Amino acid sequence: MNIYSKRWQALGYLTAGAFLSPLDYFIVNMALPSIKRAFNASDHQLQMVVAIYGLTYAALVVCGGRLGDLYGRKKIFVLGLYIFLLSSLACAFSPGITSLIISRLFQGIGASFLAPQVLASIRVLFYADEQPKAVSIFSSVFGLASVAGQLLGGFLLNLHVTEFSWEMVFLINVPVTLVCIVGTHFTMDNNREEKSQKIDFTGALLLIISLLMIICPIIFGRKYHWAWWIFAVLLTGTVLLIVFYKFEVKSLHNNRPVLIDPSLLQYQPFVLCLLIIFFYNFTSGLFICYPYYLQQFLHWNPVNTGFAIIPYGIAFFLGPLLVPKIKFSAYIMIYIGLGLLISGFSLASLFLYLSENPSMGMNFSLFLAGLGHGIIMPVMMRKAIALTGREKAGQASGLISISIQIGSVTGGTIIGTVFFSTIGSLGFPKAFTLAIFMIAIAQIAGIFINKKLLRYQNTVEK
Repeated sequence: MNIYSKRWQALGYLTAGAFLSPLDYFIVNMALPSIKRAFNASDHQLQMVVAIYGLTYAALVVCGGRLGDLYGRKKIFVLGLYIFLLSSLACAFSPGITSLIISRLFQGIGASFLAPQVLASIRVLFYADEQPKAVSIFSSVFGLASVAGQLLGGFLLNLHVTEFSWEMVFLINVPVTLVCIVGTHFTMDNNREEKSQKIDFTGALLLIISLLMIICPIIFGRKYHWAWWIFAVLLTGTVLLIVFYKFEVKSLHNNRPVLIDPSLLQYQPFVLCLLIIFFYNFTSGLFICYPYYLQQFLHWNPVNTGFAIIPYGIAFFLGPLLVPKIKFSAYIMIYIGLGLLISGFSLASLFLYLSENPSMGMNFSLFLAGLGHGIIMPVMMRKAIALTGREKAGQASGLISISIQIGSVTGGTIIGTVFFSTIGSLGFPKAFTLAIFMIAIAQIAGIFINKKLLRYQNTVEK
């Protein structure tokens, strides 16, 4: 009998809490016009409202996983919920745009504590044969968040039943966090590494600075016309990332605490998994370009714009639930997921080329792409986590979350830059057609990486 008798109830609260992280990414985009009017904010300030959340989350998520290993996943998860709760209230009642940006930074900190604890807890709480189902349930919340963020944002902004407007997209977090705090208290044990260690604060600082210096130029490069100093900052961040790795190797050799065990990044199959995760998250470009296209070119309202993403979101939600029922190897499932992504986005670009208005063919294509995303996500998470030992589950899940966030930021920036840069020369429809076709092209990299992963596995078995 499993000693964690309430593990399935605990998973419900864990996934509900982790649901807040991607939800806040999607839902805030819908509120930006209202925030701009409320504070007379500049486009640069609005960009910071979105960017600071993702930047903080990506830079600190590995630290969140490490803290869970050291002090207990329940404690750090609940701490993340409290930070998210208080920062959401601070966002809703911000007196100005600057305080909103600062509050969003703390939201990112809270979010970075949540997701790593879920994957690491699944590795500990559940039997091996239960883990695929548990990971699939967790993965499905990302698809649900993509739908809920767009739809809920549109509906909340159009309620007009209170004096609040954009504030509602932050206040909606309050009841969810409170329920999760109470539920987690009664259903989850504080599982953690038995060996107590100190935290590698130097390594954490190096990692945070290097990631920020890599991500910020990618996000803001177009705004500053890709000036030379943008590339200088990007290069400096890359050098600092190498310095961080060398520092971790030296610390491990000298028996000092490390933030990330270098052996994880020296294990080729795990690194290949991270690369596949990085590339399939280029799909974030869809969520940047599609709402803009619908609202600015076709003049759709926020509610109808939210409904337009439903085919992708429903399939994204269903995909992880179907994975445990499909009895293929992980490598075949990766090919299936990537194949659906490539087919879906390629067909979507074709239908859009033929008609500037979304059609049934476009909706079907987005459904295929969403299904591919929903299938590959839990498979890659489970595959990557399975390659690590139980004692490194928190660090591994943190690296997976970093790959997701950096892939989303990089993909969104590249796809978005292509879209916005070609609107003037190609027009809205062809610029959007090119952008979503590039998402399909990016998935081809995943095909070749999976081939290498399979060859490595066959070599080991021989």
